[in-house]
Amino acid sequence: MSSSPPGTTAENPVRIYVGVDATQMLGAKMLEYSVKKHTNLPVVLDYMEDVTWPFPKDPKNQPSTHFSFHRYAIPERAGYRGRGIYMDADMLVLKDIREVWEAPFDGATVLHCPSARPDKYQPQFSVMLLDCASLTWKVDEIITQGLDAGKFDYDQLMKGMCIEPKEKVRASLPYYWNSLELYEPGKTGNIHYTEMKRQPWLNARNRIGHVWLKYLKDALADGWVTREEVREAQARGFARPSLLKQVDEVPPVLWRIWGETRARKIDEGFVPHSDLETRKQKVFAEGTAAAGAPGTNA
Repeated sequence: MSSSPPGTTAENPVRIYVGVDATQMLGAKMLEYSVKKHTNLPVVLDYMEDVTWPFPKDPKNQPSTHFSFHRYAIPERAGYRGRGIYMDADMLVLKDIREVWEAPFDGATVLHCPSARPDKYQPQFSVMLLDCASLTWKVDEIITQGLDAGKFDYDQLMKGMCIEPKEKVRASLPYYWNSLELYEPGKTGNIHYTEMKRQPWLNARNRIGHVWLKYLKDALADGWVTREEVREAQARGFARPSLLKQVDEVPPVLWRIWGETRARKIDEGFVPHSDLETRKQKVFAEGTAAAGAPGTNA
């Protein structure tokens, strides 16, 4: 039975499941800060850090992030009850999440957003409202009995949500709840910094990075994020070397020009998401060798 719009209480809070790994924890903390800043509803965020799944056998089906398949664990994690919102960690909420949480399913099981910029980006399932009471997903089975069995491929799963009937998947959430590298003042509900190597904690030259930086400055002042946490992220290569200096020492009016000049020198040699690139290259090389391609040791 489809779940109705919930009576949200402390015992029945808004449940947001965040796709995140260790490399994106700073972004995830800022997402949580921004969600709670704009709503008076009780909210619980689940970072799903203990979710595991078998790696697809075919290198062509390798995930684009370390948490790509986490979203398919949400219904089981919710006990196949109620609703759940899925969001990627690289987001910043600017409005009350209530608009997403209380959206009517009207017979659908998965609601998502149309593309905010159809000229550049395809629709994504990186913001979803899930009817967990009607979904029977098991992430292990989706990979082993779906991807590995050749029933569908990575793109059909991630871009087409092929595991649900088409009539159950609906792009009825407003586009501005997944605004891909787009900021429309007064309208945007959620900025999605989807270009991974240009995320503002990794790249000082993101065109709308100043919005995220302003929230980080506020989060530091509020004690939500500590400077020690930022320094640790920098030390581990999960945040650019110039980040803390920019928000602490540079006036916001100068952030853009500073990012184009001084930050370039400070961040010289810094490689965003280097671990992910290493993993992708390793898996591709292993898959090529297993296939017996020319020039391999197969």
